[in-house]
Amino acid sequence: MSEKEMANLIKEYLKGVKSKLPEWLKDKKENKEILAELEEHIWSKAEELSKTDQPTIETVQMAISHMGSPQSIAKEYKGRGTPKVYITKELWPYYLRVLGIVFFVVIGITLVAQVVDLIFGNVDIGQLFGNIIQGIQIGCLSTFAIITIIFVALSMEGYFPEDFKSKKIRIKEKQQLELAREQGIPISEIKKRPVKSYIKPVGVIIGGAIAIMVGVFFIVLPIPAITSLIEPEFLLYLQFAGLFILVEGILDLSRGLIGNRQYFAHQIIHGITIGVKLASISVVSLMMIRPEIFPILVVNEPGDILTNIGLAPEFYDIFRGIAGVIIVVIVLTTIEDFYRMYKAEKYKFLK
Repeated sequence: MSEKEMANLIKEYLKGVKSKLPEWLKDKKENKEILAELEEHIWSKAEELSKTDQPTIETVQMAISHMGSPQSIAKEYKGRGTPKVYITKELWPYYLRVLGIVFFVVIGITLVAQVVDLIFGNVDIGQLFGNIIQGIQIGCLSTFAIITIIFVALSMEGYFPEDFKSKKIRIKEKQQLELAREQGIPISEIKKRPVKSYIKPVGVIIGGAIAIMVGVFFIVLPIPAITSLIEPEFLLYLQFAGLFILVEGILDLSRGLIGNRQYFAHQIIHGITIGVKLASISVVSLMMIRPEIFPILVVNEPGDILTNIGLAPEFYDIFRGIAGVIIVVIVLTTIEDFYRMYKAEKYKFLK
């Protein structure tokens, strides 16, 4: 058999290997290098097995057998990740992040959808919380299953996070990493890149200061001419709301003053904040079931005194809907606090 025929035999084998290689490797420079190295090994082995030091069709076939099947060669590259359950250690942080983001979206969509149904009268208050819990359970379980299957499949193929990035982005990140090391900026041991600041202290301090002023205003209610017209029960709710806003403002101000250090302290503050936010839901819920005490202050004619006409019954559902939206916002920001607690845990171990 001619050298051309032997070359075609090797070519067919290499073609089979290429088809079995994982997708992340097929368009890279390493792909050609792997195939070229395999071809060189086959020719060398075929010469070694030949009694005349010249490859023959028999020795080429034997050399190919020594190399193993295309599936066995591809398996070596698919197994490059570090095992962690069924998902590799390299993809695990991204798996958790995607789960967190998707769960956040599912919970948000479920809450908004149920509040919209409440506004349009499709559900009542008694059904609302049951529907929310059921919707969150179904949505989170189904998305958990889908995302887990995807990441298990990616792990079995040997994907690394950098395989999803273009060559240009990888070069840029490498340059940023080298510059960060030169400047002594903390490096994430997981992502191998410079770490962004945990918080922006100035913004957090300003936000906390504003919340403190708003909270104090609601607690003191310094305009007697107006407060005297409002139902005492509603004023009490406002003062409780002011108390919660004040406490949150003090906690945010504390986080801003701590800055990008003492991450355990940040976690403690976030834990307290979560408790305050969950407690504030009870106040909003009480207001939701008492729309008749909501004040509507008007002046009928120029020179008339200010009067409280109250909320008309036809607007009760709208009032409840707005209160429901406020509860949704509180729940979403509570989830954000849980995420920041998790994020602070990672920052503890940065070098």
